[in-house]
Amino acid sequence: MLVREAGSRDLEGIAALFGQLGYPNDPARLAARFAAADPADPAANMQVLVADDGGTVAGVAVVHVVTPLHVPDRWALLSALVVDDARRSAGTGAALMRAAEEWAVAHGCAQLELSSNVARTRAHQFYERQGYREKRVRFVKALVR
Repeated sequence: MLVREAGSRDLEGIAALFGQLGYPNDPARLAARFAAADPADPAANMQVLVADDGGTVAGVAVVHVVTPLHVPDRWALLSALVVDDARRSAGTGAALMRAAEEWAVAHGCAQLELSSNVARTRAHQFYERQGYREKRVRFVKALVR
């Protein structure tokens, strides 16, 4: 398995993975967002990484650079991490996390932050095994219905 930067050829697999997580996606919509964000641009504030298992997208991680005004350091934000249901507990998620962390460090980030649905207790255990600790309570308000 190889962790690499995602390309347009991966969007169908990425959309399927997001669906497994409960976020159904249309590959065409993802393609439009992917093109607009231009993750291949070194100045971009987002990176999409895939775990490639012989040409099949086995996992995906999406990481962003955040530059808050109120603190001196840049942060990285992991907005998505999904490993194919059939490939969990095989090291794919850990490999994606390492790659996301390396990308964040290379982009001057002092920390990597993520959130996880309160119901995903197995994911919480995974993140804790990777060295992450719960530090905040997150509040969300839907603005569009």
